Amino acid sequence: MERSHPWRARFITGLVMILLSLAGLIMSTLRQDGALSYWRVMVPVFALLCLWLSWYLRTRDSQLTFSDIWHELLHWAGLLLAVYLISLFVNSGVLGRFEASLQVLTLLAFALFVAGIYIEFSFIPIGILLGLFAAGAGLIAEYLYTVMIPLTVVAIIILFLIVRKKTKE
Repeated sequence: MERSHPWRARFITGLVMILLSLAGLIMSTLRQDGALSYWRVMVPVFALLCLWLSWYLRTRDSQLTFSDIWHELLHWAGLLLAVYLISLFVNSGVLGRFEASLQVLTLLAFALFVAGIYIEFSFIPIGILLGLFAAGAGLIAEYLYTVMIPLTVVAIIILFLIVRKKTKE
C-alpha cells in the first residue's frame, strides 16, 4: 500500500494546529482564567504533532538520525520547562493567569517559528499566526474575531500554498 504524499501530512498537521489555536483564542476571550490551562495542555500536544510530522517525513526519506531526534526533543523540552517556570510564577502570585496565558502562547508561537526554520518549514506560518493571536488577544480584544478569523483563513491558504509549492520543487 502506497503512502499518501507528504504534503497532505504537512497540511493536515498544520490545519489541526491552526484549528486548536483558534479554539484557544476563543477560549482566551470567553474564559480568560481558563486560557492558561488550555495553552499549557496545547504545548505538549503541539510538540507531539511536530515530532510526529518530522518523524513521518524523515522516515519516508530514510534521513532520520539520532542527532535530529535529540535536537527536536531538546527544543520542545526547553519550551515545556519555560511553561513550567511561568506556571511557578502564577502559583506564587507574581503573574496573573491571563498574562501567563499570553506568555505561554507567545512562547509556543516562537517555538513553532524556530521549528519552522530548523526542522520543518510548514511550521513558520503557524508560528506567525500564533504570534498574531497573542498580539490580538492582548491588544485588540474588542475586534479580535473581526481580525483573527480572516487571518486564520489566510494562514490556512498560505500553509496550503507553501506546502504544495515545496512538494512540487
